[in-house]
Amino acid sequence: MSWSEFYLIVSGLITLVLLIIAFPFLRNKNHAKRDSLSNTQIIRQRLIELEREVKEGLISEIDKRQAVDELKIALVDESAFAAKKTGTAPLVLIVGGLIALICGAVVYSQVNQMSQVKRSTDAIAALPQLSQQLANGNANNLTQQDIADLALAIRQRLRDDPSDDTGWMYLGRLMLSIGQEVQAIEAIDRATALAPANSGHKITLAQALMTTGDVNNLQRAQGILNGLLADAPDNDNLALMMAVVSAQVGDLTQTKRYYAQVKDKLPNGSDMQQRLTVRIAELEGRASDMAQLTGSTDGVAGVSTDSNMLAPGEASNMSDTALSEPSKVKTGFTIKVKLSEEAKVKAPKEGFLIVFAQDALSENRMPAAVVKMPIGAMPVVVTLSNKNAMMPQYTLGSLSDITITARLSIDGDVSISSGEWQGSTSAQVIQGQMPELTVIINKEL
Repeated sequence: MSWSEFYLIVSGLITLVLLIIAFPFLRNKNHAKRDSLSNTQIIRQRLIELEREVKEGLISEIDKRQAVDELKIALVDESAFAAKKTGTAPLVLIVGGLIALICGAVVYSQVNQMSQVKRSTDAIAALPQLSQQLANGNANNLTQQDIADLALAIRQRLRDDPSDDTGWMYLGRLMLSIGQEVQAIEAIDRATALAPANSGHKITLAQALMTTGDVNNLQRAQGILNGLLADAPDNDNLALMMAVVSAQVGDLTQTKRYYAQVKDKLPNGSDMQQRLTVRIAELEGRASDMAQLTGSTDGVAGVSTDSNMLAPGEASNMSDTALSEPSKVKTGFTIKVKLSEEAKVKAPKEGFLIVFAQDALSENRMPAAVVKMPIGAMPVVVTLSNKNAMMPQYTLGSLSDITITARLSIDGDVSISSGEWQGSTSAQVIQGQMPELTVIINKEL
């Protein structure tokens, strides 16, 4: 709405209020005029009748003159009353109009949103300049007020045209620049849905997903980049992004494949090259440890899963024997894994049980300890300790608060797949102790 339209509407509303106030007075004035004309006609008719009655001898001349004088007096009194009555109407009308205008002005000054309207107008006017600054990657130079104005203007534009994919993309980049990842992903998702053929939108969406560090978002970003690389396999930028996100989710094969594609094009000694090299070495070490762990836990699985008739303490002792640590003092947990009633019916009966511990106080999702075994009879007791660490320098003993998760995996992969079930619990690590915990698998992934 323009300012001209706004002023026109306000003027019309004021005029309507004045007409409503004036209408009763104007109506009464018309009634008084009609009544005056009607009374004059009646008096004239009466004078004619008096003349006729005198001629017919019904009344005398004296009676006639007396009646005429009375009619004249009545007409004069009525005219004076009407003049006095109509004479006060303009004053009342003016006073009522002034009161209405004053009341309206006071109320409007209290409830109007003119400052917000002006801010919205100014933000829309500044939208092209701010949008260009955002598109050029200079979002760090925007002030908090610029960001608020830009978000307001973009949302106003999207309200008028919700199919504008560029507007949604600008909003997503803006939210991403101020750390609002959830809102950013929603906006960029909308832009990608409106323009599915735009590869730039997909790349931005993958970048936004990668900034969250969430496993599900990282896997989704990996899927998007897979599709983009299928169309442009020689694109080194996409290959580098793919190597980074694959390293984050722990996909060693994809990390090595795409790092090999861009390795020679990265500056020697660059931070990115060093990070990927270290990460690949870690993943290779984890893969080796996992292979050894799988072989060592097969025996434990046989004891634990076949010992459903044993008491928990006996099963625990067997697990301790099979997974004994070199040191006499152990740090870890004795974990009893159980199924909820729903999981007993719907959870997979074949595959692997993976029990792992993660740091609860950081965003590092790398397990500090892992035990993997084939799914067997439940419940089962598993010992998780420093012996089960995937890296020598990253063990349960190095943490204080952890989250222990038991997952029924169909394929044995650490990444989440549809149809898998898991349960989690939190605990504190006590050095030199092996407290007992219970984990109930009750959530379908």
